[in-house]
Amino acid sequence: MSVANQWLSHFTIAYSDDEVWRFRKFMTARYARAENSGTFFGMLALVILAIGLVGLGAFKLGLVEPAAFRPVLFTAYAAFATGAASYWLAIRQHFRAIFRRSARGGRTWDYAFGDSGILYKNETTETRVAWRGVQSVEDLGWAVMFQSGEQALFIPSRIFPDAAARAEFVTVAAQRIRAAGDSGLAKRD
Repeated sequence: MSVANQWLSHFTIAYSDDEVWRFRKFMTARYARAENSGTFFGMLALVILAIGLVGLGAFKLGLVEPAAFRPVLFTAYAAFATGAASYWLAIRQHFRAIFRRSARGGRTWDYAFGDSGILYKNETTETRVAWRGVQSVEDLGWAVMFQSGEQALFIPSRIFPDAAARAEFVTVAAQRIRAAGDSGLAKRD
C-alpha cells in the first residue's frame, strides 16, 4: 500500500495555537479578498470617477468657487478613501471573528479518509463530507486544504513524513474528488 493510502485511512491530530492562527489568517485573507474582488474594486474605480465628475460639474455650475475647488475635491476623495478603508477593515474583522469561532485548536481531532469521503470528529462534533461535496484539495506547503462549499478543512503538513507523502496524499484525494465529479454527483460552482 502506498504512503498516501496509509494516510487516507486514519489519523489523529491536535492543532497547535500557531496552526490555528495561520489557518485564521489565511482564511480571513482569502474570504475578504473574494468578498471584495470584483465588486469592491470595480466600485472603487467607478466612485473615484464619479466624485471627480461631480466635483467638476459643481465647479462648472458655479457651486464651488475656483479657489475652493481643489480643497473640496481633496476632501471628497479623502472621505471616500476613509470609507473604503473602513469597509475593507470591517470585512476582514468580520471574517476573523467567524474563523476565530470555528477554530479547531485545543482539541484532538480524528480524521478518516475513505472511499465515500472524509469523516472528522472530536468529543463534541462529528462531520462527514462526501467526496462529491468537496470542491478542491490544495497543497499550501504548511497544510493541505480541502474546500467544501464555504467550509475549509486543513490538515497540517507535520502529519506527513515528507513532502512526497503529502504530494501523494493530495494526488489521491484529487483523484477521489474528480471521480465523484465524473460520476455526475459532484456539485460544482
